[in-house]
Amino acid sequence: MKKLFLLSFIAIFIFACNNSTTDENSENNDQQSDNKDSNISGNNSFVEYPFESGIIEFKNEIMGASANMTLYFKDHGKIECTVSETEMMGTKMTVRSIVKDGYFYTLSMEQKMGSKFKVDAEVDNENVSMHTFQEKYLAEVGGKKEGTEKILDKECQVYSFAQDGVTYKIWVWKNLIMKMLGEQNGMQMLKEATKIEETSSFPDGIFDIPSDFNITEEKDMNTESDDDFTDENAEG
Repeated sequence: MKKLFLLSFIAIFIFACNNSTTDENSENNDQQSDNKDSNISGNNSFVEYPFESGIIEFKNEIMGASANMTLYFKDHGKIECTVSETEMMGTKMTVRSIVKDGYFYTLSMEQKMGSKFKVDAEVDNENVSMHTFQEKYLAEVGGKKEGTEKILDKECQVYSFAQDGVTYKIWVWKNLIMKMLGEQNGMQMLKEATKIEETSSFPDGIFDIPSDFNITEEKDMNTESDDDFTDENAEG
């Protein structure tokens, strides 16, 4: 398992910072997108969400900034879209991460650009979600169980572990990460579900890739990134 948890915290803020700079930083946008996609967890079995289709809302807080995140999924998560929204320097930023048809897409909605990754044939091409965790990976990260606790009336198993210099505590209900708290060098990061709705009614086009977007295809999903969660990651 790679840096899935760290990336799920920082991706929206990396995009927001990069989008708020001038065009000379577009190369940095591509690099950050590559780092995000290349660290998708390389598990070889699909992890299903607790129900067939639905909408889950999260709140994210990191480095004093906050963002709203909404997960839309169907077919138990084989098709999903995560929409992250934040505002920086008075500018609204929206990033969509879409999993469908064997690709992982990252889209900057305001800039009408993004990247896509074809998942390695040796990896289950449906298992690229940032929202799931299986207990079998606990030993891999040297973690331990911390009892149970309810989030939104769901009985969650609580785990703690450390990865890439970040200490984590996560609350998991039926493989779904309901809450995640991370800390590094005194900085705290929070992701927590605030609403769960089991539904098959979604906003129009939420799983579609806009035809007028400039999409760059990345070739190698196995490139490792050694970036840690530091102040440098937040710079535009």
